[in-house]
Amino acid sequence: MSSQFDRFFADAPQDVNMPAILEYWEALSPAYDVGNWLLPLPPWRHRPYQDSPSEAWVSLSHDLAHADPDKPFCIYMHVPFCSSKCGFCDNYSFKLGSRQAAVIQEYVDRLCYELRLWSRQGNLRQRPVSTVHLGGGTPTFLGEAALRQIVNCCREHFAISPDTEWALESTVQGLSPEMICTMHDTGFRRLHIGVQTLEETVRSRIGRRNASHDVLSVIEQVLALGWIVSVDLICGLPNQTLRGFVDGIQTLMHLGVNGFSIYELLIYPQNRRWCEQQHLTDINRHLPNYWMFLSGALLLEAHGYLPNLFNHWADSRDQNVYFTFPTRGEDLLAVGTIADGVFNDYHYRHPRFARYMDIAHSGLPGLEGGLRRDAYFNMLQPITTAIQAGRMSPGDIGTIHAVLNHSQCLLERWWKAKLIRSDGQGGYTLTPSGSWFAGNLIAELTDMLEASRPVAGSALHAAHVK
Repeated sequence: MSSQFDRFFADAPQDVNMPAILEYWEALSPAYDVGNWLLPLPPWRHRPYQDSPSEAWVSLSHDLAHADPDKPFCIYMHVPFCSSKCGFCDNYSFKLGSRQAAVIQEYVDRLCYELRLWSRQGNLRQRPVSTVHLGGGTPTFLGEAALRQIVNCCREHFAISPDTEWALESTVQGLSPEMICTMHDTGFRRLHIGVQTLEETVRSRIGRRNASHDVLSVIEQVLALGWIVSVDLICGLPNQTLRGFVDGIQTLMHLGVNGFSIYELLIYPQNRRWCEQQHLTDINRHLPNYWMFLSGALLLEAHGYLPNLFNHWADSRDQNVYFTFPTRGEDLLAVGTIADGVFNDYHYRHPRFARYMDIAHSGLPGLEGGLRRDAYFNMLQPITTAIQAGRMSPGDIGTIHAVLNHSQCLLERWWKAKLIRSDGQGGYTLTPSGSWFAGNLIAELTDMLEASRPVAGSALHAAHVK
């Protein structure tokens, strides 16, 4: 395997920290397999919904009637539309066919209907809003008028303040001068761009229509407006090279990009056929992707970018407000197809587009179902939140010891595999290798917690009773 390592890094740029990457990789064996990494999963992926859509709405309405009026929350809206469906994309999104303008307007009207409905629950209308975030899909595909309609609806029905961060995800193709002007006028100040790669041959292979110089030009424009800009980059694309990946990061850093989210290309049913056509389903593909991921993460850390999410490295300006809401103990109002939300310990989800459009009316928000975290998952919640944020405080470590048997052995296992490192203050942060395995760490905690459930008189039981 060392020969494979040498071949992969044969043309590595000088700034790639090969000794650190080799050290991280060698520390994994035999406990962790690069190809078996896991995404952190929400509670509804661990157990079925306990409530039907109508029951979920009753529970949420009851909870919101008794909520803390000063507790902030985020607003997330999912827009599933794109101008075209990229073959590599694993997100829930699609290209519209006929009646495009009408369907967009119907969907925006449905989002606004749902926002108004939520605003009438309890004191939600008066509670502070930390961020309004539009994801997708490509939210800019809605057009300027629809975007203004959504913004005006939020401002009319919720306690938007000058401190509220307005954020939106887009491709460069969706960022026309008119759209940028509309976004700036309506208050947007954070933009997350799906760059994926700056290598021209790779961009062509994955169907990106804009050349890399167009990407850089748009980023320069919005940075000049004072916006916070973050980007998505993917490891494992066809024709991708380590040098091109690293050069892309360096170019974007030099431009002043504030945040970087790095992913391995995920293969799901919606993009499997394309991945097969591109010969990307080889089970051995993960190791070079892992090395590329570490190369990027270590380079960012060397230039002062720090993780505020397990796969997002940011400078001091990019607080990544929407994705880090659990670390602040905030709630999440999510609206639109497939959107996941949570209020206190109650999680809910919306269905896919056709079903959502069919049932979101007549006083109901169009939910798919909901569930309340049980006592065990409530105990686990602050620990999983800490791991997803990339750092565990001394208090988080104390919680692990309080609720899990053999927790010290687990922490020692992570330390030995170089997945965690000391923060110098009695806690731990994830290493770049630990960021790759963040979902595995959460899964190990969850498995240990499940195994401890029936043990009366244990530390887990005592913590539950306490």
